[in-house]
Amino acid sequence: MSAETVARWNAIPLNRPEQPPDPPSLKRPRQDGQDEDDSDDDVSLISRSPSPPPDAMDVDKYDEYYKQRPAPEVITVETKIQSTNVGFSMLAKMGWVEGSPLGLSGDGRVDPVPFYVKNDLTGLGKATQDVRMIESTVSTRRGLDSERQTKETEEQRRLREDAVARRAAVQSEISTVLRPFYCEVCEKQFQNVAQYDEHTNSYAHHHKVRFRDMQAAQRASRNTEEEINKRKEKERKREEKELRKIAKAAGVKMVKPPVAVVAPSPTVSAAGTGEPQTTGFKKSGWATVSTVVASAPAAPAEPPKRSGWAT
Repeated sequence: MSAETVARWNAIPLNRPEQPPDPPSLKRPRQDGQDEDDSDDDVSLISRSPSPPPDAMDVDKYDEYYKQRPAPEVITVETKIQSTNVGFSMLAKMGWVEGSPLGLSGDGRVDPVPFYVKNDLTGLGKATQDVRMIESTVSTRRGLDSERQTKETEEQRRLREDAVARRAAVQSEISTVLRPFYCEVCEKQFQNVAQYDEHTNSYAHHHKVRFRDMQAAQRASRNTEEEINKRKEKERKREEKELRKIAKAAGVKMVKPPVAVVAPSPTVSAAGTGEPQTTGFKKSGWATVSTVVASAPAAPAEPPKRSGWAT
């Protein structure tokens, strides 16, 4: 043991230094029976032998302290075994010469066997198979129908035309048979009765039927005489408004035409007939009111009532 270690051990005090009294604790005092059981707990956690000082060398700066390390060697697939290799020495002792193939026949390969990292998820050899199939497919172009027709014989042409005619006849017969299962409203063709019944009972079919009926009703309402008159009046007002704008821009003042209000005139019966005349006054949205005017030479005709309710 060195003198420095002995001096360090002698410098360690054998008695603990006196510490100031602790403040009163809020813990419950321990009972007498527990002192004997927990006597092993009164062990000091302070080590009497201090740890040695850390080394001045930092682990992260290892490369700076180690100057004579060998340069890293990059090894690839094409790198050959060097003469310092143990395997190279063993082969040389067995009679192998550098650059010559292995084996008794001497026809083995000299270069290292290459390998490729497979990153895809396909099986082994799948990529090669795909490349081979693509090359075989692309190498020969698919012939066009026009090219085949120019090279076919008379018999082949007749057979082709007969096949086309048979297919057309079959398609025509199928369309004729399935014609009852065609929905003209939805413009859909169905193959059997079940599909047709399911479609006619569906919400989409009834929705289109109602929509078609609504459009027909709107077209019928637009073609009535009242709607035609309304459209003409609206067009007349629009043209009048445009003319007023043009005249205002030109500085010409136009006077609004007076709107003539025609009052309903009662019908006076001819003298000597003695038959009462009926005059009617119609108000939009209300029932027709009819009044009977007695024929009298001196009394004026009674004006029509304004009430719209039938009496």
